[in-house]
Amino acid sequence: MSGEPGAQATQTRHLLLTAAEDLFAERGLTAVSNRQICEAAGQGNNYAVSYHFGSREGLLEALLRSHNEPIEHIRQRMVDDLGYITEVRDWLRCLVQPQLEYIGTASRHTHFATLCAQMAVDPANTGILYKAAADSPSLLQILEGFYQALPALPQEAVTVRNLMTQNVLIATYADFERSRNEADAPDTVSWQAFSDAMVDGLLGLWLAPAT
Repeated sequence: MSGEPGAQATQTRHLLLTAAEDLFAERGLTAVSNRQICEAAGQGNNYAVSYHFGSREGLLEALLRSHNEPIEHIRQRMVDDLGYITEVRDWLRCLVQPQLEYIGTASRHTHFATLCAQMAVDPANTGILYKAAADSPSLLQILEGFYQALPALPQEAVTVRNLMTQNVLIATYADFERSRNEADAPDTVSWQAFSDAMVDGLLGLWLAPAT
């Protein structure tokens, strides 16, 4: 796809991804053109995004992948550490913590959660976001274990609580990220208490009686 030498192409892709993520966070997905991304990345070729990623969809997929790969390692580690007997809280911790740990231990400001929140409300890009989630083997394992651990609930209750959980996770991750980014030197420990509080809240949601 690229005629550049391997190392140079990799560096160019990294510059484009970083520039795109920063611009999306600052201006929003729909307000940023491929040309602006190229300029911010210091690329004289205004078609560099298409050249390296094929399309805007390819760029967004690569952006998500650059974050989801390290998150997948955290998620798989947590699943592997589970004991033989697991409860709803254990699975919720595996669901909630990986993104917060990834964002909360970063040495620099991040915009990953903000990007996901933007994609979640953009009909043109929502499918890309959820396809990326569906491609996670450990996430599918977590959800299977979680549903098996739940007490019996009416299907309507499961459907509504799934939707509520999805919205809570996306919006709350973005809020945590924005708050962390406001600090000149982001801390690397507050995510732990934040994660525990999120798990407590979602546990109450899922174990509440259904009428």
